[in-house]
Amino acid sequence: MSNGMETPGRKTRLLVIGPTPPPYHGVAVAIRHLLMSRLTDEFEVTHLDLADRRGIAHVNKPDWRDVLLFIRQWIRLWRLLLTRRPQIVYLVLSQTTIGFIRDSLLLWPAVLTGAKIVTHLHGGALREWYQSRWPAMRAYVRMVLGTVGRMIVLGESLRPIFTGLLPDDRVVVVPNGVDLFWGEPEREPPNGTRPLRILHLNTLNRMKGTLVLLAAIPTVLRHRRDVAFVFAGSWSHPLHREVAEWYIAQHRLEPYITFVGEVTGLEKHALLRSADLFVFPGIQQEGQPMVVLEAMAAGLPIVFTNQGCLRETVVNGECGVEAYTDDPYDLAQRITFLLDRPEDQRRFGRNARRRCQLFYNKDRHVDRMIQTFREVVAETAPTRRISGASTLGTSQTPR
Repeated sequence: MSNGMETPGRKTRLLVIGPTPPPYHGVAVAIRHLLMSRLTDEFEVTHLDLADRRGIAHVNKPDWRDVLLFIRQWIRLWRLLLTRRPQIVYLVLSQTTIGFIRDSLLLWPAVLTGAKIVTHLHGGALREWYQSRWPAMRAYVRMVLGTVGRMIVLGESLRPIFTGLLPDDRVVVVPNGVDLFWGEPEREPPNGTRPLRILHLNTLNRMKGTLVLLAAIPTVLRHRRDVAFVFAGSWSHPLHREVAEWYIAQHRLEPYITFVGEVTGLEKHALLRSADLFVFPGIQQEGQPMVVLEAMAAGLPIVFTNQGCLRETVVNGECGVEAYTDDPYDLAQRITFLLDRPEDQRRFGRNARRRCQLFYNKDRHVDRMIQTFREVVAETAPTRRISGASTLGTSQTPR
């Protein structure tokens, strides 16, 4: 077995396990960014792709084809472990029972072949999920996490998720990072010749707040009509789409709403630059959505809900305004608040871009990832088992 030490003159071998686009979602985009970065100059990188190319509607919805896909991936994993002998294995961790079990079955072969384990949590719901499981499942989670050399979270506010599950020094904060493709955005203030463009760019479904935003539009329209709502992304649930279409028809919102479908690359950049306001009204526990960082990079003011580490990322009153979760009326009030204050829009947009440049740029993200991998490979001591797991039952879920 490998002892985890780096041979002088040879790159450390790193196996990255995770999906790449398509379909497009936060984890897949983050994995692709990592694989296309200078990480490949620092390490000898191998990739095991977990993507289900059937589309976003099949993500996190296991069926028999996923079982067959996993078997092929698991066989390929063993082949990579035995032929490439990676010293580090990196995996994005799921927050559902089936997903976690699947991930654990990918981690155990890596542990058996002597690799150091680095896992990455791209969400904020793991603790709530953990506390809702049966004792046997909680014990299994603790056993799996006991093999982890580093657990990466996206923000300081997500650290408490692992209180009692992992020693503090095993949890590291590495915020997401995005490219800053363009220079300082220069938007002409609307002068009455065009409507104010309000953008919602995401996977479209109820938990991402799509239906909440739709329900907020009538209130916004009672305040002012010089607005245009743009929804970009693919629907992940046919029922949610049907509800949205019914609601739009019932309230005669068609003149004010445009659905542009999935956008990527230059088309996405152009859409972000054409908008005046970005709305992310998520209901579920998020991590640090890439689309929010991309909107900040584009110099857009953000209306957001306090999910995951969005509060520490956007900062209420600095780069945007925070709305109550799953509250269409409050969301409408926050949107109209910004629409009525063009100076605040521009100030928040400038602050958002500056904050993204300082803290959430791709180079900074890659540097922190490289540093984390180096720290893990430098450790020669065996992975410590959990010291405080017995206290987890009395811990509170962070909010």
